Amino acid sequence: MDPITGFTSTTVEADRTFERAARSVGLEVERHPYPVPGPDGEPLFTAVTRLGSATAPNVVLLLSGVHGVEGFAGSGLQCGLLQSPDIVSLPDGIALVLVHLVNPWGMAWNRREDHENIDVFRNLLYHDAPSDPDPLFDEIDDALDLPHWADPSRSDARRQALVHRHGLPRIVAAVRRGQHHRPKAMTYHGNGRCWATRALHAIVDRDLARVSRAAVIDVHTGFGASGAGLVMSYEPVGTPRYERAQRWMNGDLYTPGADFDIPAHPRPPYAFLGERIPGLEPTALILEFGTEPPDVTRDLFPANAYHHLFGDPRSEAARRVGARYRQFCYPETDEWKRAVWSRGVEVVQRVIAGLGQSAVA
Repeated sequence: MDPITGFTSTTVEADRTFERAARSVGLEVERHPYPVPGPDGEPLFTAVTRLGSATAPNVVLLLSGVHGVEGFAGSGLQCGLLQSPDIVSLPDGIALVLVHLVNPWGMAWNRREDHENIDVFRNLLYHDAPSDPDPLFDEIDDALDLPHWADPSRSDARRQALVHRHGLPRIVAAVRRGQHHRPKAMTYHGNGRCWATRALHAIVDRDLARVSRAAVIDVHTGFGASGAGLVMSYEPVGTPRYERAQRWMNGDLYTPGADFDIPAHPRPPYAFLGERIPGLEPTALILEFGTEPPDVTRDLFPANAYHHLFGDPRSEAARRVGARYRQFCYPETDEWKRAVWSRGVEVVQRVIAGLGQSAVA
């Protein structure tokens, strides 16, 4: 079977392809219904299945859709692995757990965020330890004037003055750092655990309860060369977890913070695994696939936010913006899908091999 048949065009199709592929190889699928439907009233789900022994002490946790509409890439990789399960060899003692569409609402509505405008990736990081916003954030948000984005005459001059005064890299870095105090602004972390965080915690508590080592591969899109899969570690350089990830990737590891589009965070993502499962040693990797240069589509982010937070997300203008935003996150060409599949399989194989070596070290 051609592996890119696992890549789909809608959230419903992705959900059905995942469940059908899992059941075709005799796997059970656990489904978590999302509390809010998709744009056509369709029910949405986060689904989970497991390849390998239910009692394996080592688990690779492969996630898709943490950033909503970016989820088509990770979904395609997960579905392809289920359609061709022999492509990865699971040694004794290692299982592969697939969590499909952590934020299905964002994927269905062409948003990175969930239905409450919460950035789920950052909510996973900061739900119990809020971060301080960049001191410049409120000034930027006021200048963006999202409630009146459709009328550029109201805020264009302020935005241009802000860029002139601080420079685009400084502004983007402040926005990307995020915040907790403006629910209808960019990069909102939320306050407390959002639905996706609660669901993922429940999945971890069940599927990793007796696991001693876990590796996370969280698939994203939108940064880097088109189709290239950049592997990132948010662990502090020089720590055992960072060195382990670097060894698994044979030194091919990107450290966030060097580029203003990929900020560093004061704590590594998925550290909560070790906090929820006593004795568990997690190693987390972000697999980021490039699409287009961010500068080409930078205004899409606030424009998409405007239509969902202050406009009509069903309007023709909103649909045009959403479609272009989705194209940025999911180019949907066969060439791009094949690049994602090839690199994705390579990274999964490397992580499985590395986790196996760590288990016997």
